Amino acid sequence: MPKSKSQIQKFTESTALDILGVGIVISVSFALGFHKTVINGLPIGIMSVAGAGFSMLATRLVTKRNNFGNLIGIMATINSALVDYYLGNQAAFLTYPVSFFGLIASYFFWKRRGNKVPRGFDKWYFINIAFAFSLAFLLNYIGFSGFLAHEIRTEDTIKFWITAIITGLSFSGTLNMPRMYADTWAFYEVYNGLKIYQNILFGNVAYVAKYIFYLFNALLGWIVWHQVRKKETV
Repeated sequence: MPKSKSQIQKFTESTALDILGVGIVISVSFALGFHKTVINGLPIGIMSVAGAGFSMLATRLVTKRNNFGNLIGIMATINSALVDYYLGNQAAFLTYPVSFFGLIASYFFWKRRGNKVPRGFDKWYFINIAFAFSLAFLLNYIGFSGFLAHEIRTEDTIKFWITAIITGLSFSGTLNMPRMYADTWAFYEVYNGLKIYQNILFGNVAYVAKYIFYLFNALLGWIVWHQVRKKETV
């Protein structure tokens, strides 16, 4: 007999919340005119708005443990790498491939699993975190130093630190998501808060709106995934 869903799970996994999330990032971006942004001939504004919408949809589906979200996320990651690079993230082409292949791993790991029940953390959870932060700082240092051609410039110091920490949190979530740890959402909660600050620095209005909603969604994801884990292991 299937176990009943709590009210917060029904709310978190509702289609209405999907529509609200995608609607917020697109409407805010267009209202502020960010879609008109063009850098070096590229329509960065349109790319950001479209990327934010698809990334939002991917995250909402993953929150509901729907593997199609990982597939959409793979495509959205390519777009995000281009946007971040042209907005000042000099290490984007070094760091985003990790997210790209992490999402591919999540898609195939989830596809092989018979159920979609989140798990509690184990030693691999912490090993992945240590590796994630080490890799994040290394790749960002290489990127912000012009592939080791010079020291990190003074004007890029704040961007380097905030981007490296954010990347470490992102990699932690990316490397742990294939095993579907419920506590992966705790990392995304901190990550989303820092991404709001980072995108204010980079002037990316579409992504500021997106990560404000993500902050809320990650909290719901953490609560619901723990509820499902406890309910299914009783």
